Amino acid sequence: MSWQQSPHIRTFKLFALVVAICLASFYFISSVLIPVIISFTLYALFQPAVYYLVRHNVNHSLSILIVLVLLVITSGVMIAFALPALIEQVSLLQAKLPQIARQLEQLLTFYGAKLSERIGTDIDVSEVTLSILSKTSSLGQAALINVSNGLVSFVIVFILVPFLTYYLLKDFKNARNEMMNWLPNSSFELGWLIYYNVSTRLQAYTHGVMLQSLIMATFCSIGFLAIGLDIPILMGAIAGLFNLVPYIGPVISIVLSLLVGAAMTPFDADILYLSVAVIVSAQIFDNLVVIPSVVANSVNLHPVQAILGIIIFGSLFGTVGIILAVPAIVSGKIVFNNIYADMANASLKATP
Repeated sequence: MSWQQSPHIRTFKLFALVVAICLASFYFISSVLIPVIISFTLYALFQPAVYYLVRHNVNHSLSILIVLVLLVITSGVMIAFALPALIEQVSLLQAKLPQIARQLEQLLTFYGAKLSERIGTDIDVSEVTLSILSKTSSLGQAALINVSNGLVSFVIVFILVPFLTYYLLKDFKNARNEMMNWLPNSSFELGWLIYYNVSTRLQAYTHGVMLQSLIMATFCSIGFLAIGLDIPILMGAIAGLFNLVPYIGPVISIVLSLLVGAAMTPFDADILYLSVAVIVSAQIFDNLVVIPSVVANSVNLHPVQAILGIIIFGSLFGTVGIILAVPAIVSGKIVFNNIYADMANASLKATP
């Protein structure tokens, strides 16, 4: 077998073509990417419920409407109760940012002086920390203002997403079948195999991480409330949200909880230790209970693969890339492995 006919080379070429098509598709829908991601997530979550109703002799369109109406009503009730408190806690955090920056500066200066005494060298951290903290504070306030101003956009997306989700639940299978018919006969079976493996894995992953994030948000909110941390519900929700980002998310949650704890008046160092304990306890519970029972079989990635993927995707696509990194890598592995298996099998058959 020549180098040009190697299954590895042909697999790489075909895989590169698939990646190029996916990137081009994301580029063309970049302006509506967030609603599309949300709609496909809801499609993955509620497709089983629609199928359940259809199996019990409910009309398909009516089944979709029932599921989406229940979703809108439930979400509306939750938002009506939670959104005012969330806005209040975001405003409180925004007001606390200068105090957080000052408290952090004092802590860094204090420990910098201690370090200077130990190593016998003057370390003036005040100028560096002042510059960093002033920029961090201004960036944080700007980010929170953008979050507050973006609530209107969020409500608009919240209104539009159910319509897109409805059409996905109603017509996605037909659109998928038409696209599969574009494949040449030699690749038709492979295309369906890849689609089945990817869709099954992503649906399991979506169900798992949504439930995982909800459990983590509830766990951390109760923990922060119990230890007396300011804005516990918001901090718990942030911890649950960042838990969608493996390995890096919990570290960010710890840093944020420490900053909020450091800004409390009067200052209590025990709050800092207890805040870390809440996040660490949540992660222990997540790894020992939630992941084995909820997300166990949906992702099979080495930690190094996941971290590198998050860094690369985050650099290229920002926040959306960070969230999509793990499912994209999982999908890529499935596609590559299936293509290679098909190419290797074809090579064996062609070998006299």
